[in-house]
Amino acid sequence: MQIATGNIQSIQQTITDIVAACNTADETRLQADAESDLPVLAQALDSLLDVMHRVQGDAGATGTEDITEIGEYAIRLIEDLAATAEKLGLHEQKNALVDLFLNIGLWIARQGGLIDTLEPVVDAVAMAANNTREPQALEGLSEVIRQIIDAVPAVISQDLETINPGRPWRVLLLNHCIVATRSHNTDLMETAFAVLTGNLPADAPRFFSEGMQQMDALDYPAPVRKVMEKYHRKWNIDRSLH
Repeated sequence: MQIATGNIQSIQQTITDIVAACNTADETRLQADAESDLPVLAQALDSLLDVMHRVQGDAGATGTEDITEIGEYAIRLIEDLAATAEKLGLHEQKNALVDLFLNIGLWIARQGGLIDTLEPVVDAVAMAANNTREPQALEGLSEVIRQIIDAVPAVISQDLETINPGRPWRVLLLNHCIVATRSHNTDLMETAFAVLTGNLPADAPRFFSEGMQQMDALDYPAPVRKVMEKYHRKWNIDRSLH
């Protein structure tokens, strides 16, 4: 799986490929509504890409609210495209759709917008994390996640619905820490752990306890273990002494 770049050309190419796959799907598997809706969806995606090209070519001329609105519309259209691909049985497009959601999220962040509909982007982050193995690729994914975190609006990052453990904000921050740890890059770990403890302090003790278990189970390098031990001590051992 490729690491997201937020590049408009990559977004356009991926959309083109997925729409083409939908268009060439076996006609016997097309539902009547999907058959009539696909051209409309394809046209809407073309119009979206035109707008995104204009925005990117006019750097700084479009405000945060407008970028956020464009991004929200983009995510809704990509959700519709994903639903169409699923209806047509195009399961092989799953990785392409993951790339697409990540690239859209990164594009919004880099254009100065906010990601109002976070869940599909976070789901894509989780899938990318599960499918990424190489440390260098994990480093790149960690940086993508960091930029997405920075584009989360305050109404979400204030984390008022703490009763739901599956809320996208919590899942995003935990995956950030997991990806950084698996990259073996201690600087990325420090950054991710600081974000976690600053935003979700109630989740920190358990995360670092489970992290220490992983250090033993997977034989992590000594520098990685040292960082995890530092946070485990701070959020578990030291606190238990007071």
